[in-house]
Amino acid sequence: MDTFSNSDLRRLTGAPQGPCVSIFMPTHTAGPDGQQDTLRLKNLLVQAERGLIDRGVRAPEAKKLLDPVRDLPAEHEFWEKRSRGLAVFVTEGMWSRFRVPLLLLESVVVNQRFQVKPLLPLIGVNDQYFVLALSQNRVRLLEGRQFSMSELRVDGLPRDMAQALNYDASQRPMLAHVTARNQPGKGSAVVYGMGGERELAKEDLAQYFRVIDGALREPLRDQRAPLILAGVQYLLPIYREVSGYSHLADEELAGNPDHLSEHELHARTWPLIRARQEQTRQEAVAKYRKLAGTGKTLDDLHRIVPAAQQGQIDSLFVDRTAHRWGLFDAATGDVTVRSSATPERGDDDLLDYAAVETLLHRGVVYAVAADENPAPPAAALLRY
Repeated sequence: MDTFSNSDLRRLTGAPQGPCVSIFMPTHTAGPDGQQDTLRLKNLLVQAERGLIDRGVRAPEAKKLLDPVRDLPAEHEFWEKRSRGLAVFVTEGMWSRFRVPLLLLESVVVNQRFQVKPLLPLIGVNDQYFVLALSQNRVRLLEGRQFSMSELRVDGLPRDMAQALNYDASQRPMLAHVTARNQPGKGSAVVYGMGGERELAKEDLAQYFRVIDGALREPLRDQRAPLILAGVQYLLPIYREVSGYSHLADEELAGNPDHLSEHELHARTWPLIRARQEQTRQEAVAKYRKLAGTGKTLDDLHRIVPAAQQGQIDSLFVDRTAHRWGLFDAATGDVTVRSSATPERGDDDLLDYAAVETLLHRGVVYAVAADENPAPPAAALLRY
């Protein structure tokens, strides 16, 4: 799987205008059906070449423009690591391909700029979050996204409690867990001392967590992403008491996380973030409906497109499968929307353009199904 980030969006939108070819197709994640994927790409390249010629590009130049992509079907290592979808972008002097975990609909768009709307679920809404996996014996800070998670290296972050508090082996505190009666699977912490071992007190834990919080202060200084705590239930409220991070999530992952892999932690925490995002989307829909008719919302592409280009849009709802072809003159603000579903030469997908401009101006884009859009095909909440 390849990542598609805001930096990739900026690189693609910064490419010289036209002719730009955008190719999208579903792919098989594994198995012998993968051979169909290379054949599908070859067929789509034929469509792309025809589209270039229809836009006035001479046949030899169209063929030359697509030559870098023609070698892709022969790259066996590339196809061995395919995901659910493939996006290919090519123009004079540059080309990029992304294996993405989205089931993309097959399409070819030849335009004056790249089409990126099919990939908006990867970047339209900020999906960044953190997980702090805590125990006596291990500490990890991980960064998560919708489709991935990785551990971050943090200078000064202790390996465990003993290192944080400079305990030697004979002083190492112990924390045991028992299962509460009539509550299978739910652990309650008990504290005890045995022999020469120190008793694990709340203040020991608080001091341990202060060391952790201090190490995280710099890497999290300018962050606003939610941080989910993962650990046995007894520890989490103590960490909350000492933490200086103002975006701790209310959601928690209870249980000992020491033996959970990055993949397992992601599988258990992403649903918590997804629920938060859905709530945020529903709140944005409710806000749109409340403000509709007050001058703080737009549902007409003739006004949405220039507002997006001027950075006026806070949140944009856009139909993820629809196209609205037409022209936009940035100098005058004039917008022409075609009534036909077929683009004319020189047309742009105005939905795609509005979404890209909203993102480039740090707005939020919800690429949704038509029945989830408060005013399909596009609805906007304005900043001012």
